[in-house]
Amino acid sequence: MYFDSEIAEFQVEVTDKEDAFKRLTEQLTEKNFITEDFLEHLIEREKDFPTGLAVKNMGVAIPHTDSEYVKRSQIAFMSLKNPITFFEMGTSDKPVEVQMIFMLALKEPHEQLEMLQKLISMIQQQEIMEQLYHCRTKTEFIQLIHQVGLA
Repeated sequence: MYFDSEIAEFQVEVTDKEDAFKRLTEQLTEKNFITEDFLEHLIEREKDFPTGLAVKNMGVAIPHTDSEYVKRSQIAFMSLKNPITFFEMGTSDKPVEVQMIFMLALKEPHEQLEMLQKLISMIQQQEIMEQLYHCRTKTEFIQLIHQVGLA
């Protein structure tokens, strides 16, 4: 359900995290998952509460904002050709070079904790993360997401 619209892009070239956020929110907006002020609140929240995670040799970010800016739940994914800098979750000064972004647009507040736990559990599996990073098609991506129980 969280990935049913298959909002996923692979090996994208972006200049910074705002550029990546804009690309993903455009797709979420197009499919009517979020309100028009989602992006603004997402950027603000990322400044105050960074979402970068460094796991082994891979950086992942899980940007999200409050459920009031979400119409219907969905998760958007992007792998990056070249890493971009986020700050590590829980810090404001530890940079993380991020190669993959899972942008959460979750309507129900309880979904956020549940999904964050599932994502963090998956992120800790290096083999799965490498497979995700090397995905080139939505079909491949969705199969992997199903395999790990996220979809």
